[in-house]
Amino acid sequence: MKIIFDKTVLLNHLLPAMGTVSTKSTVKAIEGVLIETMGGSEVRFSTYDMNKGVRTSFEALAVPEEGSCILQAQRFLQIIKLLGGDEITLSVDAKLTATISSGTASFSLYALKGEDFPSLPELSGKKGFAISSAVLKNKIGRVIHSVAEQDNRPMLCGVYFSFSPKHMELVSCDGYTLSVMYMQGEIRDVGEESLGEDSFIMPGHALQELTKIIGDKEETLTVLLARKHAVVQLEGLVFFSRLIDGEYMDYRKIMPKNQPIQVRVNRERLLEGLERASLIAEDKTQGSSRSYVKLTLEGDQLSLTSSSVNGRVSDEMPCEHEGEDIQIGFNCRYLINSIRAAEGERVFLTLRSATQSMTIEPVEKKENEKYFYMVLPLRMTE
Repeated sequence: MKIIFDKTVLLNHLLPAMGTVSTKSTVKAIEGVLIETMGGSEVRFSTYDMNKGVRTSFEALAVPEEGSCILQAQRFLQIIKLLGGDEITLSVDAKLTATISSGTASFSLYALKGEDFPSLPELSGKKGFAISSAVLKNKIGRVIHSVAEQDNRPMLCGVYFSFSPKHMELVSCDGYTLSVMYMQGEIRDVGEESLGEDSFIMPGHALQELTKIIGDKEETLTVLLARKHAVVQLEGLVFFSRLIDGEYMDYRKIMPKNQPIQVRVNRERLLEGLERASLIAEDKTQGSSRSYVKLTLEGDQLSLTSSSVNGRVSDEMPCEHEGEDIQIGFNCRYLINSIRAAEGERVFLTLRSATQSMTIEPVEKKENEKYFYMVLPLRMTE
């Protein structure tokens, strides 16, 4: 096999695939990138860690000899970055010795046979939807912080998508915070079968990779649903992920309503105060546990205080407050993540007591979208 690449084009297609290369496997093939010639000058890259993967096709400068091979992905990427020149030549001989060269510099690597790469799932589906890549990235970013990293309830390790041709709802919950993002009119039905009402749960680690791949692109992407996978197609690239099997919890039952203590406060001002409090509340000095940030509501003043073995911080800001005065403690990082994900000039906070959840919603409502965040308090010790 012999392929001549434009270096910039090669990197533009290799880099998005690196996030689905396995780094903790005894199977050498999935630590690599599968490189295949597809006829003419078309080349295809595939990576797959057995849970998620990327397949991308593009035009090389020339393909003098067709074939396929697997190269250790990280090493291949490092070599491409270090080689000078605008053209990169990859050749693989009968003994599976790969030579990567540009100008007077060349590297040799051992390759694996292309057929040793694991079979990919079917990268198609009979139903799905199309949506702006920028819109999808924004909505994922508004809920991804509430995905659990580890939990004995697998569904909490992903984002729950519930949708129809007229709406989409994204939900995540890690047991301490709940995030709900609802929007209308942003999706279009595609596929052989009508979309109807449907749902799926995509793992958080897969969504993080998807948002990296989307980057700053503003184009229409397609999401197709297979039996056990979601397949995302955009501009010559296919990203796919195994879905989490199971039924999502009835999150609406835990969303508190009609809470008597209500607060309206400038979001950026509150976020600034919480960021300052986090310097103390998240102190990682050896032997000390993480502290909490205490919110105190008295009249039209909202105060933030936190103390740890290394110091104390306090801040206060004006707010509109209805209901009783209250003191309540939170994990500072959980609160920061939810306030940061919220949009709008002001946020609407509601509470009932120091031991029950606080909700966060926008003061200024948008016609076609809304969000809801909930954060559990911590028990304070003086």
